[in-house]
Amino acid sequence: MSKQDIIEQLKNIKDQWANDSKGEINADVIIEALTDIIHDTEGNDGMDFSEVYDDAHYENFENVDFTTLEV
Repeated sequence: MSKQDIIEQLKNIKDQWANDSKGEINADVIIEALTDIIHDTEGNDGMDFSEVYDDAHYENFENVDFTTLEV
């Protein structure tokens, strides 16, 4: 995302707020829009992929005894 794209999006947020005659654009809406711009600029969607996987959790599924399964 270029500097000009960011500026245009910020102007758009400001214009929408200034022209909001129904009072629908509050701080939460503005923060959400700014957060979207930040994520777009950083090149991610805000997801954190640093999760540590618990092998013991999957081990329980691998040790299932299917010999007693009735079909």
